[in-house]
Amino acid sequence: MDIIDELGPLAIASRMKRLAELIFKQAINVYKSHNIDFEPKWFPLFYLLSQKERIGIMEAAEYLHISHPAVIQFAKELEKKGWVSAEKSPDDARRRILYLTEKGKAFLPQLQEIWHNIKTVNEQLIAQEPHNLMVSVAAFEQHFMTDDYMKHYQAYLNSKVQS
Repeated sequence: MDIIDELGPLAIASRMKRLAELIFKQAINVYKSHNIDFEPKWFPLFYLLSQKERIGIMEAAEYLHISHPAVIQFAKELEKKGWVSAEKSPDDARRRILYLTEKGKAFLPQLQEIWHNIKTVNEQLIAQEPHNLMVSVAAFEQHFMTDDYMKHYQAYLNSKVQS
């Protein structure tokens, strides 16, 4: 019995969280198969730093569409690994600038190869499905990144009152 499956659209958040946990678990296994201690939750920030070189915490949060505290947490974890460092901005002492360390830059090619492999396998799996999962997820995500969901909810409540 799968109560989340049975609940259908009511449990969409739980279903998506479960799927994310399954994907993260498999990604951890991929990294472990290469003898790498790298957590999938670090991927977006590490990748962003590989592209932007130096970026403020607030700017990183905006690029990644995650909270400021989440960026701080991931940055601290990556700092403990020695892959990322932070320094105060010369323009504003309250602002921290993140960047890859030399150790992080040296680690990057190994990660890039794994990321390429993961991307290829994911593309193959997605291509096997009758619907384009990435398009559907992006469209659905937009309802929650704006106030669009609440507008739909309020419109539904209003239609119930009118009928």
